[in-house]
Order: sequence, then structure tokens, then C-alpha cells
Amino acid sequence: MSNDNEDLVVVLEATSEMEALSIQSFLESSDVEAALKSRQIPMFNGVATALNPVWGYVLVMSSDKEKAELLIKDYLESLEKPEKGD
Repeated sequence: MSNDNEDLVVVLEATSEMEALSIQSFLESSDVEAALKSRQIPMFNGVATALNPVWGYVLVMSSDKEKAELLIKDYLESLEKPEKGD
């Protein structure tokens, strides 16, 4: 992350590690630096998942929050829309 004085903010509560990694990669390909923070507890994965459906968080710099949220919204909506011809 580029600015040490800037806060990190949560832009997505990911339900799985795959979702978090996909969103992080997508944001970074759109020139938004992103980090992940897992809420999982090593060796207690099944218990932690049953008690909390959130795998972890996707974080960005506060100055990138609006851009990141819009990108994520558009990305997730594009996954829900069927492609033409389906």
C-alpha cells in the first residue's frame, strides 16, 4: 500500500478465500491496491466457518474506497447477468 498515513477501509466482506482473492486481483488490475484480512482461525476452519459466514475482508486505501466499491458492484452485477444467447 502506498501511503503510510492513510487508513485502510473494508470494501467487501468476502464469504470465501476464492472470492476475496478474485476481488483483490480484479481491483489490482483496475489500478486499485487491495489487501486481504482473514478472519479464519488456523486448525478451526470448520468451526470458524460455521460460526461466522465471513471468510475475511478486502481492504483498500480510504482514498480509493468509492472507486473500489463501484468497481466491485459492477463486477458482481456482471456475474449475475446471463450472457446473450444463453
